Amino acid sequence: MDYAEYATSTPVAVQLALAIAVTAGISVLLVWVFHRQLLVMAQEPARDDEDPSPKPPESYYLSGRIIQVTSLGFVFLFTFSVGQFVLNHRSADAATHLEAQYFSRALASASELPAEVGGDGVVAALEEYRTAVVDVEWPLMERGEGPAAFMAQAESSARVSDALGTALMLGAGDSALWETLSSSVDEMFIAGNDRLSDVPTGNAESLVLVVIFLGIVSLAMTAAFQPARLRINLALIAIMGGTYGLLFYFTVELSNPFQGGGAIPPILGLFPG
Repeated sequence: MDYAEYATSTPVAVQLALAIAVTAGISVLLVWVFHRQLLVMAQEPARDDEDPSPKPPESYYLSGRIIQVTSLGFVFLFTFSVGQFVLNHRSADAATHLEAQYFSRALASASELPAEVGGDGVVAALEEYRTAVVDVEWPLMERGEGPAAFMAQAESSARVSDALGTALMLGAGDSALWETLSSSVDEMFIAGNDRLSDVPTGNAESLVLVVIFLGIVSLAMTAAFQPARLRINLALIAIMGGTYGLLFYFTVELSNPFQGGGAIPPILGLFPG
């Protein structure tokens, strides 16, 4: 089972609890097992004042600098990623509502066209478009399969365009409803493409992986070079690990606006058939 299937089949509360428990649990386990070695590694070597040879940088300052850099990189990328993902969610939500609005307008106009000028064919094509969006495109978008969703969108859009062309040849262009119908369909197609453009790409997945990697490095460096007494260390690392797990979860959760607890629903499926 890949992550997309896990994310769509597992309750959000369970995913959140697992993310925190796994990150904190692994961190605590490693600190508990290697605590003595971590203490030794973090200690400063004994100095020999009679030896004039240059000494290497003190591990305390070097490790502190590494922790600072990795933590700063994590915070920067986390903030940037979450901000970008929130903007994508808003854009996708707006496009989804616009698509539904123009679909409703187009369907209402097509329903008023007489059958002899192809009105029934346009209505049928619009219903097929709705079915494709809800039953085909949405599951693909939930799994992050943008190219496949684009192909499904192109096929259903082509059927609507063919039906409009047939209606136009039959004389539907003389109807007062034609301009409203054709413009609504055009806007519906644009909104649908805008919706699909917010499906996460490989770049978004890479960004999420980098954020998680930097967080793990920052957590590991802190555990390795800032050791305290065992019980205090375990408690502090558990809190830090749980916090990082929470941040990891929200980074992944927000990366796809069509997946997770805050996922955008297929609004076209709410319209009466």
